[in-house]
Amino acid sequence: MPLRIFTQAQCATLLITVLSSLTAEASLIDRATPERVGDAYPLDVCAVSGRPLGPTPVVAVFRDMPKKEWEGREVRFCCGGCKTAFEADPAAGNRKLDDMIIADQLPLYPAGNCIVMEDEVMTDPTGPDAMKDQHLVLGNRLYRLCCKSCVRRVKRTPDKYQKVLDDRIIAAQSKNYPLTVCVISGRPYGEKPFEVVVANRLVRTCCGGCAERVRGNPAEAIKKLEKNDSEVRDASDSKTT
Repeated sequence: MPLRIFTQAQCATLLITVLSSLTAEASLIDRATPERVGDAYPLDVCAVSGRPLGPTPVVAVFRDMPKKEWEGREVRFCCGGCKTAFEADPAAGNRKLDDMIIADQLPLYPAGNCIVMEDEVMTDPTGPDAMKDQHLVLGNRLYRLCCKSCVRRVKRTPDKYQKVLDDRIIAAQSKNYPLTVCVISGRPYGEKPFEVVVANRLVRTCCGGCAERVRGNPAEAIKKLEKNDSEVRDASDSKTT
């Protein structure tokens, strides 16, 4: 087969055609996979079955949900059948997931006043009256608020109040943070670690790349963090006995 020689103009035309095709393909991918709103899925169990997710979960970002606060939510499943079950009744699926996230994040929520009306005292998040306050799950994060008016304000400007909540979590959890090394790389994170808040937990990393990995898969980092936190508490208890 004879070798075909392209002119400079023909090469330029071919390059433009290829780039246009790639751009169109990328646009289709973007439309097919909605952008996540808020945190990645923070649990290590399926949102429907409750079974462990395993190394290859089914990951979905949902649109056209019954409530605005569920729009763009990332949810992970153990199998395609559970994803189908969630899609069949999204209101029930999202309510169940909200309850799972509240149960997971409430014990870690920083005590103190409402993040919106800062002079309003909140109940103890670990006490018997913890569920009497308003609970909003937005972007897979739990917000505790003193009234429905504050719930509406957080929904209107979530980024503003997420920053307030993140600052409180960092302040509350820094003192007893159980690790001196990055949860991802295992390297010491030094005097100025990257600090990430996922699932209302402070996670410290050695670099921006590890911080992004924490944001992309919070459950992986949380499992390592909680294992070490338990070991620190056990060591502390043994010294006092």
